Amino acid sequence: MKIVVAIDKFKGSATSRQLCDAIEETINQYRPGIEVLKVPLADGGDGTMQAIKELLGDQCRECHVQVPGCLESLSPVHAHYLLDDESSTAYMDLATASGLALVPTSERDVMHASTIGTGVMIVNAIENGARNIVLGLGGSATCDGAMGILFALGCEFRDINGIVIRPCGGNLSLIDHINTQGLSQRVRDVCFTLLTDVDNPLLGEKGASAVFAPQKGASPQQVVELENGLSNLSRFMPKDVVMMPGAGAAGGVAAGMVAMLDAVIIPGVNFVLELSNFDDIIVDAQFIITGEGRIDEQTAMGKAPAGVLRAASRRNIPVIALCGSLDSRADVAAMGFSQVIEVTPKDMPLNEAMKTAITLSLVSKAIKEILSENV
Repeated sequence: MKIVVAIDKFKGSATSRQLCDAIEETINQYRPGIEVLKVPLADGGDGTMQAIKELLGDQCRECHVQVPGCLESLSPVHAHYLLDDESSTAYMDLATASGLALVPTSERDVMHASTIGTGVMIVNAIENGARNIVLGLGGSATCDGAMGILFALGCEFRDINGIVIRPCGGNLSLIDHINTQGLSQRVRDVCFTLLTDVDNPLLGEKGASAVFAPQKGASPQQVVELENGLSNLSRFMPKDVVMMPGAGAAGGVAAGMVAMLDAVIIPGVNFVLELSNFDDIIVDAQFIITGEGRIDEQTAMGKAPAGVLRAASRRNIPVIALCGSLDSRADVAAMGFSQVIEVTPKDMPLNEAMKTAITLSLVSKAIKEILSENV
């Protein structure tokens, strides 16, 4: 008998590797003899680079670089990425250099946050020989339409008076001209692949500002200002980019990089699953265990469990999902899971449930129930 464990992190409490190991340990303890194959997952959100590192092992070396904080008031950040010298490919997470988790809650300011640090990291990778950049977009603190990244790569953004403006969300509406002459041929020759865990467009009620800016601390008025700013930036983009699925990822970073750098957007989970040879791994599996910290309406929009479901459905393999919390509005039946288990008791305080040891204990308890019912 074979069980495949392909689970994403429970954000803030347990990594995908910790969850996979805890599930394997529980299965080995209560059903010894079952073959357990582990695939630590990510879907383009923060933690994607770590999942890729798990899959590629010694094939990649880790590179470190000091980058500007995404707010001028913050100290420089020690960021890192992976570099595969053989394929000249760099794998990186935007969250490593421009992530929301890097900003203290009291200092979060989406209007002035910038992705310039991510741009500096990209420049460093190119200087180290990267000709392909694979960038996970989840977990950003920004809504600047990739202004910061493009500025670091050589673009200039000028206002109506010809003055160069600082790249940040609050200045999007000031853009009157974009000078791309500073983009070197070396940068233009790089192939950019953007890994997303959402399919939101750049603008509108499901766009970058309306959906994600409030999560980064934006007030209702700031959401309107950012929407107007991104709309202004869209004047410099091909029309088909604005409504492209995933264009709104990371505060419009995807749209900006597609428009200016011919980047390609793909679902992050598809990339990770293909890298792991997932279709071959799951052959003859009795069932697959997947999950993420919260299962809600966005799960079906490109998150890791949805990617696992698609792969499993091609082979008619049941998929059981674990989560820390389950949104009551989520239509689990429509998603296609054979079972969804919310591991956190309703009466457990959030700060208790978020402790790593508690999370792993709750997941192990859920696995015992799965084994008693399915094996």
